[in-house]
Amino acid sequence: MSIDKTEALLQIITFDPNRDEAIGYLLSCPWEPEFEPVVASVSVLVGVLKQYVADRISADDLEEWAIFIECRDDIEYSAIEDYVYALSNPSLMGEISQAKVAQMIELLEES
Repeated sequence: MSIDKTEALLQIITFDPNRDEAIGYLLSCPWEPEFEPVVASVSVLVGVLKQYVADRISADDLEEWAIFIECRDDIEYSAIEDYVYALSNPSLMGEISQAKVAQMIELLEES
C-alpha cells in the first residue's frame, strides 16, 4: 500500500478499513512543519458517529478517536471542536451512549 500522510490521516479519522496500516505509516512518518492540516469536518464526525450507532466501533474507539484528533497539530477540527471535547472527556461530559450519539447526529444533520 502506497499512501501519503494526508491519506493516512484521512483513513484514521474516518475508520477506513486500512486504518491499522495508516497508523503504522503515520508512526514511521517524519514530522513535517509545513504540512497542510487535514480537516475533520462535520461530515467526518457524522460518519464516525453513525459507525458507533451501527455497532461497528465501540464507545472506547470513539473516545480514542476524539483524543487522537485533539492531540494532532496536523488535523484541523474547529468546526467540530465542542463535540470532540465532549467525546474525549466522558468523565466530565457524561458517558458516551447510543442515545447521546443519536442526538448528536440529529443536531449535526440539522445544522
